[in-house]
Amino acid sequence: MKTAKTLALVSLLALLSGCSNKFDECVAKEKESYRTRNPGASYGQVQSKQDEFEMMCSSFKGK
Repeated sequence: MKTAKTLALVSLLALLSGCSNKFDECVAKEKESYRTRNPGASYGQVQSKQDEFEMMCSSFKGK
């Protein structure tokens, strides 16, 4: 649960600072959503889904 809160905080800070792009924001949202649906998932499990999250957000790449 602590990792989910940390991820949410990092995502929020990135959004507020304006240093992220839409692709990164999308990937962060997908990770947060996965964490919400799977509260017991380990960091490794979330990271193993990274390619899937990036594919889901590929329409934002390079924007």
